[in-house]
Amino acid sequence: MRARPLRVVFFVQSEGRGHMTQALALKRILEDAGHEVVAAFMGENPLRTIPEFFRTAFAGPIHTYLAPVFVVDPEDKGVRPWDSLFQALRRLPQYWRQGPDLDRLFRSYRPDLIVNFYDLIGGLYSAVFRPQVPVVAVGHHFLFHHKAFETPRERAFQVNMIKVNNLLTSLDAKLRLALSFSPLPPVPYRRVRVVPPLLRKSILDAEPTNGRHLLAYILYPGYSDELSKWHKTQSDVELHCFWNKPDAPTTYSPSEGLTFHQLSSENFLEFLTSCRGYTCTAGFESVCEAAFLGKPVSVVPTKKHVEQLCNALDAERAGLAVWREDFDLTEFLSLMDTWDHQALDEYRDWVRSAPETFLRLLEGVAAGKDVMQMPLANRRWTR
Repeated sequence: MRARPLRVVFFVQSEGRGHMTQALALKRILEDAGHEVVAAFMGENPLRTIPEFFRTAFAGPIHTYLAPVFVVDPEDKGVRPWDSLFQALRRLPQYWRQGPDLDRLFRSYRPDLIVNFYDLIGGLYSAVFRPQVPVVAVGHHFLFHHKAFETPRERAFQVNMIKVNNLLTSLDAKLRLALSFSPLPPVPYRRVRVVPPLLRKSILDAEPTNGRHLLAYILYPGYSDELSKWHKTQSDVELHCFWNKPDAPTTYSPSEGLTFHQLSSENFLEFLTSCRGYTCTAGFESVCEAAFLGKPVSVVPTKKHVEQLCNALDAERAGLAVWREDFDLTEFLSLMDTWDHQALDEYRDWVRSAPETFLRLLEGVAAGKDVMQMPLANRRWTR
């Protein structure tokens, strides 16, 4: 019997583009199944506003509130964890005062289900105001609770801080869905189930080609200097890079063959679909997209960002990428012609199972079922 239509509210973290594109992908899956995503609640900060691509693609009510943001180092290449934490603590009274207004607005939608894409304020709201609506938390970060997810021993403190943040973003969650490059068993004591990545329909429907250019995406503009320095030694290579630098023009070309672009969903997809190789800071989402399109991938973890280091290790484990400590792409160029595409083919099968998996789990939570025991489609491979 088909599940009754659900009214769903999203909480979406707006730091980086990954959580937003995941939300757009899940919105399409839910709406194709007859459910309704009635609104999105999103954290915003003067340093990190919600990009226009999300507002346009979401095509529904979006409500914003003040939320924490990472403090970036002076070189604009990485995060400063302690400064980020202290800034969040200083602003805690401001975050707290938003609660009653947020609660009134949320309840006006009368939702059946909350899906939280790793938003801290959303997690705290559910725990404090207890809206009596089941919560499902979604994020790659929940893999940190899985023994198969490799983490560096020398970064144990930072890893434990991520685990604490995981719990804060999902305090009242009935289920935590860990987006993964590959299938893994559940983690029952943390109510974690491992699920495929959520990719945009435009990625799933794209027809990739092999053009001449390399494509880069950098989370922090400071890495542009590394790319420019390398390109001077390889000026015959056509390199396009996407960044989020508000004071830069739409396109900026410091030298022939090297062009920087402001982040645009449509333009990024066009360049990604037609590139011959892709390099990026080691965020989860863009690696997933490039791998689905069959592109060789090189990742450079953002400095002092342990999550990105672990992403890089995991992408290499799954056979989807190689990882390096800087944006010297010379070795990567030599690897692209002999890239092993078998892992990419297996990965695409895993990604295509996402709609069935998410619908079964979300509808199960809304119906009050024990989703930790719920069987999902058989998987024939695990790395």
